[in-house]
Amino acid sequence: MIDGAPQIGESRHILVFQEGRSAFASVAPIAAFGVVAIFAAIDASAGSSPPESAGAVVACLLMACIFFLIASRRWIAEFDLQTRTLNISRRSLGRWTKTIVDCPLDRCRMLGRIEYETDGYLSYGVYVELADGARHAIPLKTPTFQEAGKVAAELSEATGIPRLDV
Repeated sequence: MIDGAPQIGESRHILVFQEGRSAFASVAPIAAFGVVAIFAAIDASAGSSPPESAGAVVACLLMACIFFLIASRRWIAEFDLQTRTLNISRRSLGRWTKTIVDCPLDRCRMLGRIEYETDGYLSYGVYVELADGARHAIPLKTPTFQEAGKVAAELSEATGIPRLDV
């Protein structure tokens, strides 16, 4: 099981959580926006001099690249139950990985479900709080109340970290 549901490795000691969006689903609208923006820039600068139209096209391409990089990021949380460690990382373009958290589970003070208000409606997530007070999100497939509760309960039971819903 991938994309949000725990993926238990062959050794049955590693729980992996990833964001639920696929790379194509998030990149396709951005690519479409980039193409439309380029054509709009070319049409808008049809009467202007060539350097101005080239500048507009380059600016649109630059913006499309920035949006593409943002959309291609994937957050990954791995709970290794054998070595009792937590690793949260961000992967860009499916290749470059930056480690955000790499610590023993003993440094995790609590975890639980958290409620967010986004654009006028409620969504839910799972967080883990470290001993220094920093909170980090655990990626979910869907931000529903049931999914967040299920994942928080499974993680608390598997890791022994106390659960506190906020």
